[in-house]
Amino acid sequence: MNRFAASDREVVRENGLPEELINSREKILAYSGLPADKVQMFTAHLEEYKRIQGDYRADRQIRRLRGALTELFFEVYGLVARKVLQEKNPGRLYKMFLQYGYMDEELAGKESTLILYEMANQTQPEGNYDVYNGLTWLEQIRNQEKEPSVNDFGLDYQDMFREKRKRGELREEDKASYDEDLDGRMEHEIGSLFKMGQRMCCGRLNDYFPIFHQGMVIGDLSETLVTPQKIEDSMNRVLQVDFSALHRETVYRNPEKGIRQELIMQAVEPDFILMPIFGGEGVMWQSLSGKLMNSPGRFLFPIFSSANLDELMIDAVAKFRWELSRSLSAYSLSDYQEGSLVGDYGSYIQFYRKNRDLSADAKEKIKVQINRNRNNTVEIFASDYFTWVQYESKGMLRLNKVVREILFKHCPFSQPIRDSLEKQPLFSSFIRRFENIRAKEARLLEARYAKLERSGIELDPELKDNLLYYQS
Repeated sequence: MNRFAASDREVVRENGLPEELINSREKILAYSGLPADKVQMFTAHLEEYKRIQGDYRADRQIRRLRGALTELFFEVYGLVARKVLQEKNPGRLYKMFLQYGYMDEELAGKESTLILYEMANQTQPEGNYDVYNGLTWLEQIRNQEKEPSVNDFGLDYQDMFREKRKRGELREEDKASYDEDLDGRMEHEIGSLFKMGQRMCCGRLNDYFPIFHQGMVIGDLSETLVTPQKIEDSMNRVLQVDFSALHRETVYRNPEKGIRQELIMQAVEPDFILMPIFGGEGVMWQSLSGKLMNSPGRFLFPIFSSANLDELMIDAVAKFRWELSRSLSAYSLSDYQEGSLVGDYGSYIQFYRKNRDLSADAKEKIKVQINRNRNNTVEIFASDYFTWVQYESKGMLRLNKVVREILFKHCPFSQPIRDSLEKQPLFSSFIRRFENIRAKEARLLEARYAKLERSGIELDPELKDNLLYYQS
């Protein structure tokens, strides 16, 4: 099958690659404006890496080269991204670099290079979720449409200003220029989210290398592209089970209508950012993107993956639920908030040995589970949440009764699943209690909103959605 249109075929050379892709690395480095000494260093390191790649006897040398090349890669990445966005450069080679991490046709292999070249010319249809690749996300950051992400220490762009001010690197009067520094915003994002996010999405930390190469590809590259539609379908499959996964309680105000304050349940969809890597892990990077409780979270996924996307999504949603609970309840490690997800589940893990509702066999299984997840409560919860979504929702009982009750309280099943499970003794009492509480809340809201309407106030969509949340 010929992958290229007539206009493409005219520029294909004898080696089968379009002219634009010949000497890709040299063209990308030249366009970036990287200083000559660093270009020489990058070229020498990459050629040496290509020469000894796969030689187990050179393992230490390979690790050294990977580290040096990774630092230079992200410096080049930032330079190219800034120039492409400034110039609105449509070049496919630079799209391949920024979206897929492609740099070198020899490393990538001819077949994969051609597939990436074709992909870079395609526009993925937009869906109901905000899904970005590396280039389009940095465009949002540079255009100040999105705030830069937190780094691996949990510090965002404004936090970094305060840190630099404490160290004497900046003064309070520098705040305005700091906020308007478009290049600084991008540098923060690449240094904070991209460097660590790409590595985490790779999943195979010992094999991590930032530049696309044929050795990272598993299966058919065309089939492994993570598209906005795949993200949407996967997220929706989770919501078909855990319908409230993206909801949180927020404060709604509309002074113009005389609505001073209403607590509502609001669905806030996360931003999905596709890292330029072939990988096997999804990452919940942050549960909130600002100080406001209705700011969206940020999920990272590799732009290519042969892993089961639904499983990656379930894990990301589990960690999102956990971190959101921490944020909303001002949770801290020394003070479990009673009634919250982190409080209930954290207490369960901490005191399971004394729990009279757990059998000796159940306690032994919990011990094994804790050891398997290295005593990391978030990972332990994520493993139980996975079982909840994948098995318990189908009536396949795998969890102990204490965990089942906690999860039903905080991550209740959708109406169709509750209907299918209501006759099962181990679920029936939870379902009755849950639906009685919801029905009572719905009646209170109906009366409250009816009073607003009688006073001439038309219900805003947010209030209608809140009522529907409790009615459904």
